[in-house]
Amino acid sequence: MTARSRYFATVFFVFTLNVAFRAQSTNASLTGRVTDISNAVVVGATVIAIATDTNVRRETTTSSSGEFSLANLAPGPYRIEVEKEGFKKIVRPDVILHVQDVQELDFELEIGSVSETLTVAAGAPVVDTQSATVSTVVDRTFVENLPLNGRSFQTLIMLTPGVVVTPTVFNDQGQFSVNGQRADANYFSVDGVSANFGATGYVPMMQTASGALPALSASGGTNSLVSVDAMQEFRIQTSTFAPEFGRTPGGQISIVTRSGTNAFHGSAFEYFRNDALDAKDWFVNANGLPKPETRQHDFGGVAGGPLVNDQTFFFVSVEALRLQQPSSQQTAVPDAASRQQAPPSMRPYLNAYPVPNGAALGPGLAAFNDSFSNPSTLEAYSVRVDHLVSAGLSLFGRYNYSPSSLDQRGAGFPGAAVLSSTNSLSSSVHTLTIGATHLLGQRTSNEVRANYSSHRVGLRYAMDDFGGAVPLPDSLLFPSGYSYSSANSGFLFLINGAGEYAQGKFGIDVQRQMNLVDNLSVVTGSHQLKFGVDYRWLAPNSSPFAYRQAALFTGVTAAPGGALSGTAAFVQPLVFVENSLRSQNFSAYGQDTWSVTRRLTATYGVRWDVNPPLKAADPANDPFTVVGLDNPATLTLAPRGTPLYATTYGNVAPRVGLAFQSGENSTWARVLRAGFGTFYDLGQGSLGGVTSYFPYFASKVIQPSPAPFPLSAQDAAPPPITTSPPVVTILVADPHLKLPKTYQWNVALEQSIGASEMVSVTYIGARGRDLLRSTQLFNPNPSFQSVIVTDNSATSDYHALQVKFQRRLSRGTQG
Repeated sequence: MTARSRYFATVFFVFTLNVAFRAQSTNASLTGRVTDISNAVVVGATVIAIATDTNVRRETTTSSSGEFSLANLAPGPYRIEVEKEGFKKIVRPDVILHVQDVQELDFELEIGSVSETLTVAAGAPVVDTQSATVSTVVDRTFVENLPLNGRSFQTLIMLTPGVVVTPTVFNDQGQFSVNGQRADANYFSVDGVSANFGATGYVPMMQTASGALPALSASGGTNSLVSVDAMQEFRIQTSTFAPEFGRTPGGQISIVTRSGTNAFHGSAFEYFRNDALDAKDWFVNANGLPKPETRQHDFGGVAGGPLVNDQTFFFVSVEALRLQQPSSQQTAVPDAASRQQAPPSMRPYLNAYPVPNGAALGPGLAAFNDSFSNPSTLEAYSVRVDHLVSAGLSLFGRYNYSPSSLDQRGAGFPGAAVLSSTNSLSSSVHTLTIGATHLLGQRTSNEVRANYSSHRVGLRYAMDDFGGAVPLPDSLLFPSGYSYSSANSGFLFLINGAGEYAQGKFGIDVQRQMNLVDNLSVVTGSHQLKFGVDYRWLAPNSSPFAYRQAALFTGVTAAPGGALSGTAAFVQPLVFVENSLRSQNFSAYGQDTWSVTRRLTATYGVRWDVNPPLKAADPANDPFTVVGLDNPATLTLAPRGTPLYATTYGNVAPRVGLAFQSGENSTWARVLRAGFGTFYDLGQGSLGGVTSYFPYFASKVIQPSPAPFPLSAQDAAPPPITTSPPVVTILVADPHLKLPKTYQWNVALEQSIGASEMVSVTYIGARGRDLLRSTQLFNPNPSFQSVIVTDNSATSDYHALQVKFQRRLSRGTQG
């Protein structure tokens, strides 16, 4: 699990920024109509969009109905020019296109010479008249002027209506829920490719095996994907998004990175904080402890500019974090008397706890109080190059590398922390994305994206001499052939107040992803057609500890099973084996945006998702499943290689949306929008944990109980891995498992207030069906002790009224 920490609190007030739109990849589109002052259509007028920062030009001509469309425009500021022989040229500067925008701009030409120019001061309208999608856009200006804690933009996602923070638990590892969807149903993308290739340091990979979670830093931040200074903007879609988007039914978070411009720009930053002016924590002061050190250095910079003017541009970003986070804890440890009374063979285990410095807490226990600081680090490097090959072909490439780490002293189970044991989490993210946008004609364009990414997360425990503790040597924790240096793990438990300590590797998980996306856009008459495919290949690998010895005592007493008796109430050696899985996703879609009339726009289409079940990289290591789930009494193992469930191919998701504009005044526009759609999920849930159970795991309980402790060499020897029953625990799926689906709908009324502000009221509904649920069967027959079954028996329902206000940046104010 990716760990998280909160560094310090910053209080600020903002207005939530919400916009509705029709999705169009990471790029934007510009549509509209050109007429003369008598409202007659102007055929053959030239419409030119010029990127303000790079002078890249795109142009088209109006159709027989006076309409035009420019697709696949990079987000950013534009100057729009319209000209036609016999009319004055009209220019509209400062038109800002955001990620996936479809802006509608109408122009009215006056009779005159083309050498005469009229400049229109207004930019793009504040109200979108084209879509039924509910979304939020956050641009770089908004981000730069907010005090983001930890320089990660997750807090801005939380400002979106319908988004609530969720606790991260073992089988639900996301960070937030969108409109009642599960926390692992959110889909992150960067520059048009998937960023859902996150891994964890858990032994079971759970949802991460199927690519359900983003690749975050060790402290749980998005800096590992995109540093705040390298981000152009991001948009989060929350309901009835277009068929182009899917794979999961939750929020669709689309991030676009910054590009270089024709001018050289650069900036540097340094955020520094220490404890010089901090008061002592109340608990630190009450216990007479030294004030723990607080140090935060977050520094870096960006630089961008032209390699070749108007043709090739670069952008480089560097960020680094060095943090010492203060903390203090009170824990229970064996007291001095119990350490003296313990048998010589047990004393090293008790002395591995810190020496008590507080009051007695009960039989054999005393308090230990101390303060300390937990260190964490982060580095994020990225470089992007954009190249204009010709007026009809542009290329880009981006590489990102981000290592991070987090150490947490005493990070055991709640109420059972041992301050002489440290949990160390390390993370490393690599991404490489290349893309091309090709204009095949004035009304046809194609964009393609290819990506390779990897995320490696390692979790390790280490004992030290904190508080006078004496770390245990490997010889007391592991049998012959195992050691800390060979990346294995040992554990000790005391249940009467003293906690757990650990030594060695817990797990290393690696997720690798290849993603290929292609989108074709065609404009014909009043229709804007789009077709595309999205293929993703995932290769998760789990490398857990090879050996673990768990010992449980009834207390620090001399009674049988107590830590002073030379016996343990429960001792269990365990072994795990490494395994690699494979996962694939394929999606295809077709959609049309039809301008039925000047005031009514319909967006409709269909998406098709195919998600085969997880399987092993090597058929000889495929996980087992079972047959006979209908009658657990006759449950048996299926032949190895039997799929966890049958692949379903009927996952067709229709979607439709309507937007009706009331009134012609762009500064007081009113839009009524509505949408409905079907959305499928990946359908694998926690089945990524399949390789943590049979046949990749073996254990034995030492008998009789209480058992002599420390264990003899024979008892401590690792149990053999076997594929024969009886089965301790096996994770399986209903052989007829279907992809979970959600029906979403919304109705919204949106009103602009002048040229810069808007308000909207939206009703959103969502109904989840065939959702995944895990049920555990205990001892269904003599061949199985526990069978965990994933099926489609869960449902959900969500209804909400959401009110939002937006103010575009105007007179120095944005909200």
